[in-house]
Amino acid sequence: MKALESLKWRASVRKFDNSLKVSDKDLETLLEAGNLAATSGGLQPFKIVVVSNNELKKQLVPMSYNQEQVATASHLLVFATETALGKNTVDAYVDRAAEVRGLEHSALEGYKNSMYGYMDMMDENQQQAWARNQAYISLGTVMTIAADMKIDSCAMEGFEPLKYQEALNLKSKNLMPVVILPIGYRSEEEVMADAPKVRKTTENFIVEIN
Repeated sequence: MKALESLKWRASVRKFDNSLKVSDKDLETLLEAGNLAATSGGLQPFKIVVVSNNELKKQLVPMSYNQEQVATASHLLVFATETALGKNTVDAYVDRAAEVRGLEHSALEGYKNSMYGYMDMMDENQQQAWARNQAYISLGTVMTIAADMKIDSCAMEGFEPLKYQEALNLKSKNLMPVVILPIGYRSEEEVMADAPKVRKTTENFIVEIN
């Protein structure tokens, strides 16, 4: 029930109190939550870029359709998919799994071949769509944990990915921004924070097939 109460408390905050900062410890918790999020095959075809520099955040506002929460938030989390996807993505996971679980690579051969086949089924556009979906799972996980910690957030697709890529020098890292998440603490001027949530009724939201 505590989790549901946290979700009821959560709001898409547009006005942050820029005098309040998310602590390093709390930020580390949120990033760990994003890293622990479920992804297809465990492959994690994305990274989270953390922007804390105030001047840089201000520079990103025009690239975010002048949405000021990008600048006034404590931190800006940029979820960016890897642009070089394929068998190398699987290989990286296999190497890490062997290290973490103390396995020989041969023990992961079945998984590797299965995931090779899965990646080969997709063209480049499909791979990017798949990677974007995985990033969104992590986004939702971070937002849920943030709400539980009473840290505000505002998921945003309203920005220019190519300009972000250039401004953050992400092309050299083979990354493409897909969604951004300002985090921080709501300002007293945030009028929507206490507004009742508008959601479908349960009857209009749930479809039961018996």
